[in-house]
Amino acid sequence: MTKTLGFFDRLIICLLGLLLIVAGLIPIAEYWDIPYLIDAAEYLDRTRLTDLTSHDSYVTALIIAAIVVAVLGLWILLANIRSRAFSNRGIVPADPEHGETIINVQRVAEAACSSLEHASEVRRASSKVAMVGQRPTATFTVFANPDYPFEDAVRVVEAADQDFRMASHTMEIDTVWKLQLDRVTA
Repeated sequence: MTKTLGFFDRLIICLLGLLLIVAGLIPIAEYWDIPYLIDAAEYLDRTRLTDLTSHDSYVTALIIAAIVVAVLGLWILLANIRSRAFSNRGIVPADPEHGETIINVQRVAEAACSSLEHASEVRRASSKVAMVGQRPTATFTVFANPDYPFEDAVRVVEAADQDFRMASHTMEIDTVWKLQLDRVTA
């Protein structure tokens, strides 16, 4: 999720929450005769609100509002569930005359995880390749074996980072390594 999309999501939730709070305060004010809230609720002309449904344009306005809200809701939904994942990236070839070289970054990351899992200092490893902001990023989550010293797990992860950087040396790709200790078995 981008920062802009996160801002709009929070803004919509905040405005919707405030609208629901205001809509809920009106009946509360009338039921318990809360002085300040009942004065604000009296500004609403209820006769005009009840006559509003008899106008010819009421149904048209409801249909237009429903269409606009449905389109906005669909746009927000699609923006939030859009995948930021990618798999292929091009690398700069040694000789441009021979064409382009495309590497599947997800498979290289999975191979790095498979290699890490063969080390006794690591219990399991997983990877995710996605765009983080405007940058392509490979995120690795490594669960270290608690039977070994933490420094050994760090050494293995640093070696794996070097190997991954060598495999993708001309690609503009960031790496994030999350090293976690696995549960200790009793």
